[in-house]
Amino acid sequence: MNETVTTLSLENLHRRAERRGEPDWLRGARERAWRIFERLDWPTRKNEAWRYTDLDPAWFGLELEEVRPAELRERDALPRAVRERLAESDAEAALVFEDGRLVYAHLPAELSAKGVVLSDLAGALERHGEHVEGALYQAVTETSLQGPEDKLAALNAALWGYGAFVYVPAGVTLEAPIGVFHYASRPGKLSLSRTLIVLDDNAEATFIEEYLSEAHARTHVATGELLLRPGARLRHAGVQTWGAGVRHFHRQRALLEKDAVLLDLAVNLGGTLARTEVASELVGPGADSEMLGVYFAGSGQHLDHYTTQHHVSAQARSDVYYKGAATANGRVVYQGLIQLEPTAQKTDAYQTNRNLLLSREARAESVPQLEIAANDVRCSHGSSTAPVDEEQLFYLATRGLPRVQAQQLLVAAFLEEVLGRVPLEKLRHHIAGIIEGRLRDA
Repeated sequence: MNETVTTLSLENLHRRAERRGEPDWLRGARERAWRIFERLDWPTRKNEAWRYTDLDPAWFGLELEEVRPAELRERDALPRAVRERLAESDAEAALVFEDGRLVYAHLPAELSAKGVVLSDLAGALERHGEHVEGALYQAVTETSLQGPEDKLAALNAALWGYGAFVYVPAGVTLEAPIGVFHYASRPGKLSLSRTLIVLDDNAEATFIEEYLSEAHARTHVATGELLLRPGARLRHAGVQTWGAGVRHFHRQRALLEKDAVLLDLAVNLGGTLARTEVASELVGPGADSEMLGVYFAGSGQHLDHYTTQHHVSAQARSDVYYKGAATANGRVVYQGLIQLEPTAQKTDAYQTNRNLLLSREARAESVPQLEIAANDVRCSHGSSTAPVDEEQLFYLATRGLPRVQAQQLLVAAFLEEVLGRVPLEKLRHHIAGIIEGRLRDA
Protein backbone atom coordinates (compact mmCIF):
# COMPACT_ATOMS: atom_id res chain seq x y z
CA MET A 1 0.00 0.00 0.00
CA ASN A 2 1.27 3.47 -0.86
CA GLU A 3 1.30 6.22 1.74
CA THR A 4 1.23 9.76 0.38
CA VAL A 5 2.81 12.59 2.35
CA THR A 6 1.42 15.92 1.25
CA THR A 7 4.37 18.07 2.25
CA LEU A 8 8.13 17.76 2.54
CA SER A 9 9.06 18.47 6.14
CA LEU A 10 11.57 17.71 8.88
CA GLU A 11 8.76 16.13 10.88
CA ASN A 12 8.05 13.74 8.03
CA LEU A 13 11.74 12.91 7.81
CA HIS A 14 11.86 12.00 11.52
CA ARG A 15 8.66 9.99 11.30
CA ARG A 16 9.90 7.93 8.38
CA ALA A 17 13.27 7.27 10.02
CA GLU A 18 11.56 6.15 13.23
CA ARG A 19 9.21 3.80 11.42
CA ARG A 20 12.06 2.24 9.46
CA GLY A 21 14.30 1.89 12.51
CA GLU A 22 17.16 3.74 10.85
CA PRO A 23 20.43 4.07 12.80
CA ASP A 24 21.30 7.35 14.50
CA TRP A 25 24.16 8.14 12.09
CA LEU A 26 21.78 8.00 9.12
CA ARG A 27 19.14 10.09 10.86
CA GLY A 28 21.78 12.72 11.58
CA ALA A 29 22.97 12.74 7.98
CA ARG A 30 19.42 13.09 6.69
CA GLU A 31 18.68 15.98 9.05
CA ARG A 32 21.88 17.84 8.07
CA ALA A 33 20.95 17.48 4.41
CA TRP A 34 17.41 18.67 5.11
CA ARG A 35 18.69 21.82 6.82
CA ILE A 36 20.77 22.58 3.72
CA PHE A 37 17.81 21.86 1.42
CA GLU A 38 15.65 24.32 3.36
CA ARG A 39 18.30 27.04 3.27
CA LEU A 40 19.18 26.90 -0.43
CA ASP A 41 17.35 28.39 -3.40
CA TRP A 42 16.43 26.31 -6.41
CA PRO A 43 18.96 26.62 -9.26
CA THR A 44 17.96 28.88 -12.14
CA ARG A 45 19.45 29.63 -15.52
CA LYS A 46 21.54 32.29 -13.80
CA ASN A 47 23.56 29.41 -12.32
CA GLU A 48 26.29 28.48 -14.81
CA ALA A 49 25.69 24.73 -14.53
CA TRP A 50 21.96 25.21 -15.27
CA ARG A 51 22.18 27.93 -17.90
CA TYR A 52 20.51 25.81 -20.61
CA THR A 53 17.81 24.09 -18.52
CA ASP A 54 14.77 25.57 -16.82
CA LEU A 55 13.92 24.02 -13.47
CA ASP A 56 10.39 24.42 -12.10
CA PRO A 57 10.34 24.16 -8.27
CA ALA A 58 6.70 23.02 -8.50
CA TRP A 59 7.99 19.63 -9.71
CA PHE A 60 9.56 19.04 -6.29
CA GLY A 61 6.94 20.68 -4.09
CA LEU A 62 4.42 18.04 -5.08
CA GLU A 63 3.48 15.12 -2.88
CA LEU A 64 6.27 12.73 -1.97
CA GLU A 65 5.67 9.08 -2.74
CA GLU A 66 6.27 6.93 0.30
CA VAL A 67 6.20 3.26 -0.60
CA ARG A 68 5.85 0.52 1.97
CA PRO A 69 7.41 -2.94 1.44
CA ALA A 70 5.73 -5.24 -1.09
CA GLU A 71 5.63 -8.99 -1.50
CA LEU A 72 8.46 -10.37 -3.63
CA ARG A 73 7.36 -12.02 -6.86
CA GLU A 74 8.60 -14.79 -9.05
CA ARG A 75 10.34 -13.69 -12.22
CA ASP A 76 7.43 -14.80 -14.40
CA ALA A 77 5.09 -12.45 -12.50
CA LEU A 78 7.09 -9.31 -13.29
CA PRO A 79 5.87 -6.79 -15.89
CA ARG A 80 6.59 -7.93 -19.41
CA ALA A 81 8.95 -5.03 -20.18
CA VAL A 82 11.08 -5.92 -17.16
CA ARG A 83 11.10 -9.64 -17.92
CA GLU A 84 12.35 -8.89 -21.41
CA ARG A 85 15.11 -6.65 -20.16
CA LEU A 86 16.20 -9.22 -17.57
CA ALA A 87 16.41 -11.88 -20.25
CA GLU A 88 18.29 -9.67 -22.68
CA SER A 89 20.73 -8.23 -20.14
CA ASP A 90 22.40 -11.52 -19.12
CA ALA A 91 22.13 -10.33 -15.50
CA GLU A 92 23.03 -13.19 -13.18
CA ALA A 93 21.90 -11.28 -10.08
CA ALA A 94 19.15 -8.67 -10.14
CA LEU A 95 16.83 -6.36 -8.23
CA VAL A 96 13.56 -4.98 -9.62
CA PHE A 97 11.75 -1.98 -8.17
CA GLU A 98 8.20 -1.25 -9.34
CA ASP A 99 6.95 2.22 -8.39
CA GLY A 100 9.67 2.27 -5.74
CA ARG A 101 8.74 -1.09 -4.19
CA LEU A 102 11.22 -3.97 -4.26
CA VAL A 103 9.30 -6.74 -6.08
CA TYR A 104 12.10 -9.07 -7.19
CA ALA A 105 15.51 -9.99 -5.80
CA HIS A 106 17.86 -12.73 -6.92
CA LEU A 107 21.45 -13.42 -5.87
CA PRO A 108 22.89 -16.84 -6.76
CA ALA A 109 23.98 -18.87 -3.76
CA GLU A 110 27.52 -19.22 -5.05
CA LEU A 111 27.93 -15.42 -5.11
CA SER A 112 26.46 -15.04 -1.63
CA ALA A 113 28.92 -17.69 -0.40
CA LYS A 114 31.77 -15.51 -1.70
CA GLY A 115 30.52 -12.58 0.37
CA VAL A 116 28.82 -10.66 -2.45
CA VAL A 117 25.91 -8.54 -1.26
CA LEU A 118 23.03 -7.42 -3.48
CA SER A 119 20.18 -5.86 -1.54
CA ASP A 120 17.76 -3.01 -1.40
CA LEU A 121 19.42 -0.20 0.54
CA ALA A 122 16.98 -0.33 3.46
CA GLY A 123 17.60 -4.05 3.87
CA ALA A 124 21.36 -3.54 3.64
CA LEU A 125 21.23 -1.04 6.50
CA GLU A 126 19.65 -3.72 8.66
CA ARG A 127 21.61 -6.78 7.58
CA HIS A 128 24.94 -5.39 6.32
CA GLY A 129 25.35 -2.17 8.25
CA GLU A 130 29.10 -2.69 8.58
CA HIS A 131 29.45 -2.26 4.80
CA VAL A 132 26.99 0.64 4.47
CA GLU A 133 28.09 2.88 7.34
CA GLY A 134 31.07 4.93 6.27
CA ALA A 135 30.32 4.29 2.58
CA LEU A 136 26.89 5.91 2.20
CA TYR A 137 27.28 9.65 1.51
CA GLN A 138 31.03 9.25 0.94
CA ALA A 139 30.81 10.11 -2.79
CA VAL A 140 27.66 12.26 -2.98
CA THR A 141 26.38 14.22 0.00
CA GLU A 142 24.56 17.51 -0.22
CA THR A 143 27.04 19.05 -2.66
CA SER A 144 26.82 19.24 -6.42
CA LEU A 145 29.40 17.73 -8.71
CA GLN A 146 30.73 21.23 -9.24
CA GLY A 147 31.50 21.63 -5.52
CA PRO A 148 29.11 23.96 -3.67
CA GLU A 149 26.04 22.87 -1.75
CA ASP A 150 23.18 21.96 -4.04
CA LYS A 151 19.45 21.84 -3.38
CA LEU A 152 18.76 18.74 -5.48
CA ALA A 153 21.64 16.81 -3.93
CA ALA A 154 20.46 17.82 -0.47
CA LEU A 155 16.88 16.77 -1.29
CA ASN A 156 18.00 13.27 -2.23
CA ALA A 157 20.39 12.95 0.71
CA ALA A 158 17.60 13.91 3.10
CA LEU A 159 14.60 12.06 1.71
CA TRP A 160 15.67 9.16 -0.53
CA GLY A 161 13.08 6.46 -0.06
CA TYR A 162 14.54 3.36 -1.71
CA GLY A 163 17.56 2.13 -3.59
CA ALA A 164 20.10 -0.59 -4.26
CA PHE A 165 23.27 -1.70 -2.49
CA VAL A 166 26.07 -3.77 -4.01
CA TYR A 167 29.19 -4.99 -2.21
CA VAL A 168 31.89 -7.12 -3.84
CA PRO A 169 34.61 -8.41 -1.46
CA ALA A 170 38.32 -8.10 -2.09
CA GLY A 171 39.65 -10.26 -4.91
CA VAL A 172 36.22 -11.46 -6.10
CA THR A 173 35.45 -11.28 -9.82
CA LEU A 174 31.86 -11.42 -11.08
CA GLU A 175 31.69 -12.93 -14.55
CA ALA A 176 28.07 -11.90 -15.33
CA PRO A 177 26.42 -8.50 -14.84
CA ILE A 178 24.36 -7.38 -11.87
CA GLY A 179 21.16 -5.70 -12.98
CA VAL A 180 18.93 -3.20 -11.17
CA PHE A 181 15.71 -2.17 -12.89
CA HIS A 182 13.43 0.72 -11.91
CA TYR A 183 9.99 0.36 -13.48
CA ALA A 184 7.10 2.83 -13.24
CA SER A 185 3.74 1.24 -13.92
CA ARG A 186 1.55 4.29 -13.34
CA PRO A 187 1.64 8.09 -13.00
CA GLY A 188 3.40 9.19 -9.84
CA LYS A 189 4.50 12.12 -7.76
CA LEU A 190 8.02 12.82 -6.49
CA SER A 191 10.22 9.74 -5.95
CA LEU A 192 13.82 9.59 -4.80
CA SER A 193 16.22 6.66 -5.13
CA ARG A 194 19.84 6.04 -4.17
CA THR A 195 22.34 3.43 -5.35
CA LEU A 196 25.52 2.55 -3.48
CA ILE A 197 28.17 0.29 -5.05
CA VAL A 198 31.30 -0.70 -3.12
CA LEU A 199 34.07 -2.76 -4.74
CA ASP A 200 36.77 -3.79 -2.31
CA ASP A 201 40.46 -4.19 -3.18
CA ASN A 202 41.01 -5.86 -6.58
CA ALA A 203 37.34 -6.78 -6.97
CA GLU A 204 35.76 -6.76 -10.43
CA ALA A 205 32.12 -6.43 -11.49
CA THR A 206 29.68 -5.27 -14.18
CA PHE A 207 26.61 -3.31 -13.09
CA ILE A 208 23.65 -2.28 -15.27
CA GLU A 209 20.98 0.08 -13.91
CA GLU A 210 17.92 0.84 -16.04
CA TYR A 211 14.94 3.18 -15.69
CA LEU A 212 11.92 2.31 -17.84
CA SER A 213 8.19 2.98 -18.09
CA GLU A 214 5.34 3.76 -20.40
CA ALA A 215 4.23 7.40 -20.81
CA HIS A 216 3.56 8.66 -17.28
CA ALA A 217 3.86 11.96 -15.45
CA ARG A 218 6.28 11.80 -12.54
CA THR A 219 9.47 13.38 -11.20
CA HIS A 220 12.37 11.16 -10.18
CA VAL A 221 15.58 12.23 -8.44
CA ALA A 222 18.31 9.55 -8.39
CA THR A 223 21.78 9.46 -6.87
CA GLY A 224 24.55 6.94 -7.52
CA GLU A 225 27.69 6.44 -5.43
CA LEU A 226 30.50 4.25 -6.81
CA LEU A 227 33.36 3.46 -4.43
CA LEU A 228 36.31 1.68 -6.05
CA ARG A 229 38.98 0.59 -3.60
CA PRO A 230 42.61 0.01 -4.75
CA GLY A 231 42.81 -2.16 -7.84
CA ALA A 232 39.03 -2.50 -8.25
CA ARG A 233 37.53 -2.64 -11.75
CA LEU A 234 33.93 -1.68 -12.52
CA ARG A 235 31.99 -1.63 -15.77
CA HIS A 236 28.91 0.50 -15.10
CA ALA A 237 25.97 1.39 -17.33
CA GLY A 238 23.05 3.69 -16.53
CA VAL A 239 20.27 3.45 -19.13
CA GLN A 240 17.29 5.84 -19.00
CA THR A 241 14.34 4.97 -21.25
CA TRP A 242 11.49 6.50 -19.23
CA GLY A 243 8.26 7.20 -21.11
CA ALA A 244 7.06 10.65 -22.12
CA GLY A 245 6.04 12.86 -19.22
CA VAL A 246 8.81 11.78 -16.83
CA ARG A 247 11.28 14.34 -15.44
CA HIS A 248 14.50 12.60 -14.43
CA PHE A 249 17.39 14.08 -12.44
CA HIS A 250 20.39 11.84 -11.88
CA ARG A 251 23.63 12.60 -10.08
CA GLN A 252 26.49 10.10 -9.91
CA ARG A 253 30.03 10.28 -8.59
CA ALA A 254 32.74 7.61 -8.57
CA LEU A 255 35.71 7.67 -6.19
CA LEU A 256 38.69 5.85 -7.70
CA GLU A 257 41.52 4.87 -5.40
CA LYS A 258 44.97 3.61 -6.42
CA ASP A 259 44.95 1.65 -9.72
CA ALA A 260 41.14 1.48 -9.79
CA VAL A 261 39.54 1.32 -13.26
CA LEU A 262 36.06 2.52 -14.23
CA LEU A 263 34.25 2.19 -17.55
CA ASP A 264 31.00 4.15 -17.30
CA LEU A 265 28.23 4.44 -19.89
CA ALA A 266 25.40 6.97 -19.53
CA VAL A 267 22.45 6.52 -21.93
CA ASN A 268 19.61 9.06 -22.13
CA LEU A 269 16.84 8.17 -24.55
CA GLY A 270 13.58 8.72 -22.68
CA GLY A 271 11.61 11.12 -20.54
CA THR A 272 10.48 14.63 -21.35
CA LEU A 273 13.26 16.33 -19.38
CA ALA A 274 16.37 14.52 -18.17
CA ARG A 275 19.36 16.01 -16.41
CA THR A 276 22.33 13.66 -15.88
CA GLU A 277 25.46 14.63 -13.93
CA VAL A 278 28.33 12.12 -13.90
CA ALA A 279 31.67 12.63 -12.16
CA SER A 280 34.85 10.67 -11.56
CA GLU A 281 37.14 11.70 -8.74
CA LEU A 282 40.57 10.18 -9.20
CA VAL A 283 42.09 10.14 -5.72
CA GLY A 284 44.79 7.51 -6.19
CA PRO A 285 47.77 7.16 -8.56
CA GLY A 286 47.15 4.85 -11.50
CA ALA A 287 43.39 5.41 -11.42
CA ASP A 288 41.72 5.23 -14.84
CA SER A 289 38.25 6.53 -15.72
CA GLU A 290 36.54 6.20 -19.10
CA MET A 291 33.14 7.94 -19.22
CA LEU A 292 30.97 7.37 -22.27
CA GLY A 293 27.61 8.90 -23.14
CA VAL A 294 24.93 8.30 -25.78
CA TYR A 295 21.73 10.32 -26.11
CA PHE A 296 18.95 10.95 -28.62
CA ALA A 297 16.31 13.68 -28.22
CA GLY A 298 13.09 13.60 -30.20
CA SER A 299 10.03 15.82 -30.28
CA GLY A 300 9.48 17.69 -27.02
CA GLN A 301 12.54 16.21 -25.28
CA HIS A 302 15.24 18.13 -23.41
CA LEU A 303 18.32 16.09 -22.41
CA ASP A 304 21.02 17.80 -20.33
CA HIS A 305 24.41 16.31 -19.39
CA TYR A 306 27.22 17.51 -17.14
CA THR A 307 30.46 15.55 -16.67
CA THR A 308 33.32 16.19 -14.26
CA GLN A 309 36.79 14.66 -14.33
CA HIS A 310 38.34 15.68 -11.03
CA HIS A 311 42.00 14.73 -10.76
CA VAL A 312 43.34 14.86 -7.21
CA SER A 313 46.23 12.38 -7.45
CA ALA A 314 49.21 12.33 -9.77
CA GLN A 315 49.64 9.79 -12.58
CA ALA A 316 45.98 9.16 -13.32
CA ARG A 317 44.03 9.06 -16.60
CA SER A 318 40.51 10.04 -17.61
CA ASP A 319 38.64 10.15 -20.90
CA VAL A 320 35.12 11.46 -21.64
CA TYR A 321 33.41 10.75 -24.96
CA TYR A 322 29.76 11.84 -25.28
CA LYS A 323 27.87 11.69 -28.56
CA GLY A 324 24.24 12.39 -29.32
CA ALA A 325 21.66 13.49 -31.81
CA ALA A 326 18.46 15.54 -31.85
CA THR A 327 15.55 15.53 -34.24
CA ALA A 328 12.24 17.44 -34.56
CA ASN A 329 12.41 20.15 -31.85
CA GLY A 330 14.51 18.04 -29.48
CA ARG A 331 17.24 19.78 -27.51
CA VAL A 332 20.49 18.33 -26.14
CA VAL A 333 22.98 19.93 -23.80
CA TYR A 334 26.51 18.89 -22.84
CA GLN A 335 28.75 20.66 -20.35
CA GLY A 336 31.98 19.07 -19.19
CA LEU A 337 34.78 20.00 -16.82
CA ILE A 338 38.32 18.66 -16.51
CA GLN A 339 39.56 19.85 -13.13
CA LEU A 340 43.14 19.26 -12.01
CA GLU A 341 44.43 19.97 -8.52
CA PRO A 342 48.06 21.09 -7.98
CA THR A 343 48.83 17.53 -6.81
CA ALA A 344 47.65 16.01 -10.13
CA GLN A 345 50.96 16.01 -12.00
CA LYS A 346 51.49 13.54 -14.88
CA THR A 347 47.77 13.54 -15.65
CA ASP A 348 46.30 12.40 -18.97
CA ALA A 349 42.79 13.79 -19.46
CA TYR A 350 40.64 14.05 -22.56
CA GLN A 351 37.11 15.26 -23.22
CA THR A 352 35.15 15.04 -26.47
CA ASN A 353 31.54 15.87 -27.35
CA ARG A 354 29.94 15.44 -30.78
CA ASN A 355 26.33 16.24 -31.77
CA LEU A 356 24.22 15.65 -34.86
CA LEU A 357 21.21 17.83 -35.69
CA LEU A 358 18.62 16.05 -37.82
CA SER A 359 16.18 18.92 -38.33
CA ARG A 360 16.15 22.71 -38.54
CA GLU A 361 14.31 22.95 -35.21
CA ALA A 362 16.69 20.69 -33.24
CA ARG A 363 19.25 22.39 -31.00
CA ALA A 364 22.47 21.41 -29.26
CA GLU A 365 24.66 23.24 -26.75
CA SER A 366 28.20 22.04 -26.09
CA VAL A 367 30.50 23.62 -23.49
CA PRO A 368 33.75 21.75 -22.69
CA GLN A 369 35.88 23.36 -19.96
CA LEU A 370 39.33 23.03 -18.37
CA GLU A 371 40.57 24.08 -14.92
CA ILE A 372 44.22 23.10 -14.60
CA ALA A 373 46.33 23.86 -11.54
CA ALA A 374 49.17 21.43 -12.38
CA ASN A 375 51.90 22.09 -14.94
CA ASP A 376 53.16 18.65 -16.05
CA VAL A 377 50.04 17.27 -17.70
CA ARG A 378 48.42 16.33 -21.01
CA CYS A 379 44.87 17.62 -21.34
CA SER A 380 42.68 18.31 -24.34
CA HIS A 381 39.05 18.88 -25.13
CA GLY A 382 36.90 19.41 -28.19
CA SER A 383 33.34 19.54 -29.43
CA SER A 384 31.38 19.73 -32.67
CA THR A 385 27.76 20.21 -33.67
CA ALA A 386 26.58 19.77 -37.25
CA PRO A 387 23.82 18.35 -39.45
CA VAL A 388 24.22 15.05 -41.25
CA ASP A 389 26.80 15.41 -44.02
CA GLU A 390 24.99 16.00 -47.33
CA GLU A 391 27.83 14.46 -49.31
CA GLN A 392 27.53 11.25 -47.33
CA LEU A 393 23.76 11.24 -47.87
CA PHE A 394 24.30 11.77 -51.59
CA TYR A 395 26.83 8.94 -51.75
CA LEU A 396 24.37 6.53 -50.12
CA ALA A 397 21.58 7.77 -52.41
CA THR A 398 23.69 6.86 -55.43
CA ARG A 399 23.82 3.34 -53.98
CA GLY A 400 20.03 3.17 -53.98
CA LEU A 401 19.25 4.07 -50.37
CA PRO A 402 16.30 6.45 -49.74
CA ARG A 403 17.24 9.60 -47.83
CA VAL A 404 15.49 8.56 -44.63
CA GLN A 405 17.17 5.17 -44.57
CA ALA A 406 20.53 6.73 -45.41
CA GLN A 407 20.19 9.18 -42.52
CA GLN A 408 19.33 6.33 -40.14
CA LEU A 409 22.42 4.46 -41.25
CA LEU A 410 24.68 7.48 -40.73
CA VAL A 411 23.29 8.23 -37.28
CA ALA A 412 23.73 4.61 -36.21
CA ALA A 413 27.34 4.68 -37.41
CA PHE A 414 27.90 8.01 -35.65
CA LEU A 415 26.77 6.63 -32.28
CA GLU A 416 28.43 3.25 -32.77
CA GLU A 417 31.80 4.93 -32.25
CA VAL A 418 30.86 5.27 -28.58
CA LEU A 419 28.79 2.11 -28.20
CA GLY A 420 31.58 0.07 -29.75
CA ARG A 421 33.71 0.78 -26.69
CA VAL A 422 31.22 -0.98 -24.42
CA PRO A 423 32.04 -4.69 -23.90
CA LEU A 424 28.38 -5.63 -23.37
CA GLU A 425 27.05 -6.87 -26.69
CA LYS A 426 23.41 -7.35 -25.69
CA LEU A 427 23.23 -3.91 -24.09
CA ARG A 428 24.72 -2.31 -27.22
CA HIS A 429 22.12 -4.10 -29.34
CA HIS A 430 19.29 -2.95 -27.06
CA ILE A 431 20.36 0.71 -27.21
CA ALA A 432 20.91 0.62 -30.97
CA GLY A 433 17.45 -0.92 -31.42
CA ILE A 434 15.75 1.87 -29.48
CA ILE A 435 17.55 4.55 -31.49
CA GLU A 436 16.69 2.80 -34.75
CA GLY A 437 13.03 2.77 -33.79
CA ARG A 438 13.10 6.44 -32.83
CA LEU A 439 14.67 7.31 -36.18
CA ARG A 440 11.98 5.38 -38.05
CA ASP A 441 9.26 7.24 -36.16
CA ALA A 442 10.86 10.68 -36.57
